[in-house]
Amino acid sequence: MKYPHDPKPAGRLEVKHLRLVQAIASEQSVTRAAGRLHLSQSALSHQLLDLERELGARLFDRVGKRMVPTAMGVRMLASAERLLGELLALEQDLDGEARESRVPLRVTTSCYTSYVWLPAAIGQFARTHPRVDITIVLEALKRTLEALAADEIDLAIVTEPPKDASLTVSVIVTSELVALASPQHPVLARGGAKRGTLKWRDLRGATVLVHDITKEAQALLESAVRESWQHESGERLASPVDLRRIPLTEALIELARAKSGIFVADRCMIEAQLGGGNGLVALPFSPRAERTFYAVWRKKNPRALPMNELVGIIRTQSESSVKRASADRDRGASRRR
Repeated sequence: MKYPHDPKPAGRLEVKHLRLVQAIASEQSVTRAAGRLHLSQSALSHQLLDLERELGARLFDRVGKRMVPTAMGVRMLASAERLLGELLALEQDLDGEARESRVPLRVTTSCYTSYVWLPAAIGQFARTHPRVDITIVLEALKRTLEALAADEIDLAIVTEPPKDASLTVSVIVTSELVALASPQHPVLARGGAKRGTLKWRDLRGATVLVHDITKEAQALLESAVRESWQHESGERLASPVDLRRIPLTEALIELARAKSGIFVADRCMIEAQLGGGNGLVALPFSPRAERTFYAVWRKKNPRALPMNELVGIIRTQSESSVKRASADRDRGASRRR
């Protein structure tokens, strides 16, 4: 095909034209270039022809089976390499800025005990991930799994692991449950304080103070009291305890101090309240009772959040909290002896 000798006014070049020239020059074939650009051979051939018509110059000559750039093609290829390189650098810079923008990571916990070690874990994580904004979503406390499914939260800390193939479940820590009460409380006066443990049956008829635990957790507690009492006396208890749900830890502790009930809690949460002269004692249960905490998040993880790293930090902080509580317990027992 011949082109007129008088040059036409330069047409408007587009990025797709630069990529077209670059691909054909690199692949030396319209067919391979079309595959690289995800176009049909016919579509790419028409684009090349239209571009050459617009420019009034041939960009490639066919030499055997190869497409070889003409002098105009070489000039355009050099500009294409430079401009496309600058465009790629710009795109990478913009992508980098987007990645460096604030990224939300939403956490909820079904148990207030977690606040003993969760804030420290979040603080440590934030120091290595300053652009990740961690927020605690209180509204999801009673509906953690639904909130995960609805993408309202990214991480849930629960005491009852879900059975859902779409979720990752990882053990965080196991903590001992104890009874926190005034030494003058009638239940402790029955002998629990002297022997250093509290049998589950000792709670029969007592006011038991708890956080806003689930129905499943309540059933387990009542079952432990009922079965312990039946084993001892042979009698069945219709209503083993008077359960009071109170979401505030400080209120629960003060009620226990005032002999208004027995606070069933994780030792790591209340060990700091057991200094001398504070009017409270913490007794382990017999048989021993524990509660395990789990981290749960979506396997899909659409924003590629560093969940394993965060959960690892939470695990380390919670384990340290449990170890400190155990050490405080042992020192207290030694002083009492």
